[in-house]
Amino acid sequence: MSFKTCGNCRHIWADRDGFLADPGLRLVGYQCAFDDLGAGLFLFAHSCGTTLALKAESCVDLYAGPVYQERRTGQADCPGHCLHRDELRPCPARCECAFVREVLQVIAAYPKRGFAPGVT
Repeated sequence: MSFKTCGNCRHIWADRDGFLADPGLRLVGYQCAFDDLGAGLFLFAHSCGTTLALKAESCVDLYAGPVYQERRTGQADCPGHCLHRDELRPCPARCECAFVREVLQVIAAYPKRGFAPGVT
């Protein structure tokens, strides 16, 4: 069983580590699902030219910090990052969505290894 398969070039990643460490992938966005944060999508550009989506629930274990109970979306302390899919910065608000923003930071800093044709 594989972790993820590219719908365009059919490349197969056996596990999450191999997927996140692939230099042919670049994190480009996050599409929030406010009703179920685990159903939100991390978006990756693949070197073959397609965009791949990965459910947030598949990576939430990469973060071990605080998870707040209250959603602050639309409040004065909310910078609105979750409303913009290409915004990858962490959220300073004590919001239930903030932990997903921290997972984004872990993924963005994930060490790349190996070789990907056409990737510089």
